[in-house]
Amino acid sequence: MATDIFISYSRKDSDQANLLAELLSSAGLSCWIDRQGIDVATSWSGEIVDAIDACSAFVVLLSPNSVESKNVVREVSLAFEKNKKILPLDLEPVALTRDLQYHLAGIQRAPMTNIDAIIRALGKLGLEATQAPTIKLVKETDSRKSLMILPFEDLSPTGDNAWFADGIVSEMISALSNIKALRVTDTATTKDFKRYQGTLPNYAKEMGIRYFVSGDVRKFGDNIKITSRLLDIETGDHLWQDSMKGVMNDIFDIQEAVALKVVEGLKVHLASDEMKKLAERGTQNAEAYELNLKASEYFHRQSKEGFQLAAQLLSEAIALDPAYANAFSFKAAALANLYRGYTRDPALLEEGLTLITEARRLKPDLWAAYNPLSVILMIQGKNVEAEAAALEYIRNAPEDFLSHFALGFFYISTGQNANAIASYEEAVKRKPEYLVTLFSLALACNNAKEEEKRKHWSEIAIPLYEKRLKLFPDEEKNRVQHALLLYFAGRDDDARAAARKLHELRDGNALYNTACLHCMLKDYSAGLLTFGKAIQVGFRNMQLIKSFLDDEDEGIGTLKGTAEWEAVRELVEALEVTSAG
Repeated sequence: MATDIFISYSRKDSDQANLLAELLSSAGLSCWIDRQGIDVATSWSGEIVDAIDACSAFVVLLSPNSVESKNVVREVSLAFEKNKKILPLDLEPVALTRDLQYHLAGIQRAPMTNIDAIIRALGKLGLEATQAPTIKLVKETDSRKSLMILPFEDLSPTGDNAWFADGIVSEMISALSNIKALRVTDTATTKDFKRYQGTLPNYAKEMGIRYFVSGDVRKFGDNIKITSRLLDIETGDHLWQDSMKGVMNDIFDIQEAVALKVVEGLKVHLASDEMKKLAERGTQNAEAYELNLKASEYFHRQSKEGFQLAAQLLSEAIALDPAYANAFSFKAAALANLYRGYTRDPALLEEGLTLITEARRLKPDLWAAYNPLSVILMIQGKNVEAEAAALEYIRNAPEDFLSHFALGFFYISTGQNANAIASYEEAVKRKPEYLVTLFSLALACNNAKEEEKRKHWSEIAIPLYEKRLKLFPDEEKNRVQHALLLYFAGRDDDARAAARKLHELRDGNALYNTACLHCMLKDYSAGLLTFGKAIQVGFRNMQLIKSFLDDEDEGIGTLKGTAEWEAVRELVEALEVTSAG
C-alpha cells in the first residue's frame, strides 16, 4: 500500500517519531512507522523494504541514538539506492557518521521543532499537506503563555561558576513569575531539567510548555557576559537572542533587560505594578547579591552542611547590606530547616524569629516571610500564632499558591486534616500541576478518612506523576508517592505491583514509606523486609518503626516471633543502644 512518508528512527527516539507521525497525519499526510519493533533478523528484508519501496518520501530523525543505529543506516542506504526523496530532521544538532554523510550529502536538514518548516520542505518534495496540522506540539492548559527558563550553561574559564548561572536563572524565574499573563515553570523543575536525557520537543509536549529561554554565563573575576535566547518550540523560531557584557555592578540592569526582552518577545503587556516588580531589586550591593546566589545553591542541596553554609553566606550578605530584607528572611528559612532536620537547638528558632522581625521592618510587604515565620512558631508549639501568620500571608498574597500551601502545611502538621484539605485545594487552584501539593492533598484526605475526595485527587495526581516519571524515571520519592496514590485511588493491585518494584531504592525515607505502603496493603512480610532495608541504608526514626512492630492486634505485629520480625527488632534495639551510648 502506497504511503506518503516513511519515518526512520532509533527505537530510543520512539516518542519523537510517534509525535511526528501524529502531527503529519493531522495535516493529511499518510505515514509508515514501525511502532511494534520489527524483528530485524527475520522481517527487515520484508516489511521494511516493502514500506520504503511504497513511500513517496523518506524522513530520517537524526540524533546521537540514530546516527549510531545500524538499522537507521541500512534504511537510509536503501532509500538512497531506491532514489527516494530524503528529508533529514534534527532532533538535536549531531555530527553524522561517514556512512550517513555520504547518503545525506548536500541535503538540507530541518529541525524537528519547526513543524511549519517540515510541511514546507515536504511540499517542495511534492507532498502537499491537505490542511494545517490540527494537533499542536504543545497543548497549553490555560490562557497564559507557558514559559520555562532552561538551566544556563557555565562557560566561565575556570568552570566553577555553575552556582552563579543557576542563581541568575532563579532570579529571572522569580521576576517573571509576577506577570499574570505568563505561566512560568518553577526553579525546582528547572534544576531537575539538568538530569533530563530526552529531547526538548518531547519535554515540551509532556510538560505543556511552548516557550523556552536558554543561555549561558561567562564570569571571570568581576567581569560577566550573559547570552540568552527565546525559543518558540511550536514554530522552531528564535524570537530573539542577545548578549550583554558588564561587571558585577551591572548585574541588576542586565537581568532586568533580559526579563524585558522575554516580555517583548512574547508580546505581553505589563501592568504598572508588574513593571514595578520586574524592576525591583532586593539590594543594590552586587557583592551581597552574589553571596545570596551562593547561599541559594547550598540551600537547595537540602543537607545539614548546605543549610549551615547558606546561613553563613547570608550572614556575610547582611553584613555587607544591613537593609537586605530578603537575606534576613532567607536565613530564617535556612535555620528553620536546619532545626527541623538536623540540629535541635532552640537558639536557631529564636534567631530565626529575630531575623524575620527585622526583614518585615525593612520591607513590610515581604509577605513570603510569613512562611518561615509560621513554620518556626509551629515548631515552638505556638500554634495560634503560627496559624495567624499563615492566614496573614494569604490575606496579603491571596494569589500566591505558596500562601495557601503554607497554611495547608500547618494544618496537616498539627493533625487538622479537614482544614488542610481546604487549604491545599486553594493552592491547587493556583498551581494545578504541582506534585507536592497534590500528594499532600491526597494524604490529608486519607488522614481525614475522606475516601471520595482521596480517590478524586489521587486520580488527578496519578497521570501527572506518570508524566513526571516518564521524564525522570529515577526519582525515588516520586516513585513511592505514585505507588501510594494508586493505593489512595483504590487501585490495590496496581499499588501492590508498583510497591514490588521499589525494593531496590537507596533512600531510607523512601524505603520507610514503601514499607508503610506494604502494611496498608496487608503485605506484612514485605513490609518487615523493607523496614529492615530502610534501617540498613540509614533510616533512624526507630520510634516510627517500633509502632508497627508492636501492633499485635492488627498489622505487622501479628508476625511477632517469626525470624523476619526478630531480625528487624534486633536492628531497632541495636540502634537504640548505639544512640543511647
